[in-house]
Amino acid sequence: MLDRLFNPLTRNSFSRADGIILILLFLVFVVYLVQMLFHKPKEEELQILFHPLVSLLFLAVSIVVIIFSSDLIVTSAKNIAYSLNISEKIITMFAVVIGTSLPEMVMTVSSARKGKFDIAIGNIIGTNIFNICIVLGLPTVIYGDVLLTGFGFVDILAVFLSSFLLFLFARSERTLSKKEGIIMLLVFLAYYIYLLV
Repeated sequence: MLDRLFNPLTRNSFSRADGIILILLFLVFVVYLVQMLFHKPKEEELQILFHPLVSLLFLAVSIVVIIFSSDLIVTSAKNIAYSLNISEKIITMFAVVIGTSLPEMVMTVSSARKGKFDIAIGNIIGTNIFNICIVLGLPTVIYGDVLLTGFGFVDILAVFLSSFLLFLFARSERTLSKKEGIIMLLVFLAYYIYLLV
C-alpha cells in the first residue's frame, strides 16, 4: 500500500500482483478454516431449533435484507450529507463505513447477547479478512491498478494498532473486558478525529 515509502517516484497503489497476493492469502485462510473443521474438539450436543432447510432459508432471506438495508442506509445518509453540504470525505467516513458496518455490529451484539461469543468475534475477524483480501483484491485483479490517493502511513498504523490490540486483549485469558473495549473505542475516536482535523 505504501509504495512511495520505498520509491518516492511512484504513487501509492494496488496492482494486479498485489490483488493476487491478497486472494492467495485468503485461500490460505480458507484452508486453515477447513483444517479447523476436521480438528474441532467434540462439544456438548447442540439444540437444533429449526430444520436445516428452514435455517438455510432464514440465512438467505437475512442476507438479502442486509444487502438492501445497507444500501438504503448508505443512500439515505449520503442524501442527508449532500443536503447539509458535507464533504465527500466525511460522507465516506460516516455514511459508507458506518452504513455498511451496521449489520455486522447488529449481528455481533445479537450473538454476544445470546452468549455466542465465538460467532461474535468470528464475524468481526472473518469480515475484515474477507474485506481486505477479496473485496479489495478481486476488483484489483479484474480492473487493474487502484490508486490510493488519500491513503497514508497513519491509516496503515491504525489498522495494525487495532489488530494488535485485539490480539493482545483476546490473548489474555481469552476474554475482552469493558475496559479493553473502551480502549478500542478511544483508538477509533482518535483516528477519526485525526482524519477530520
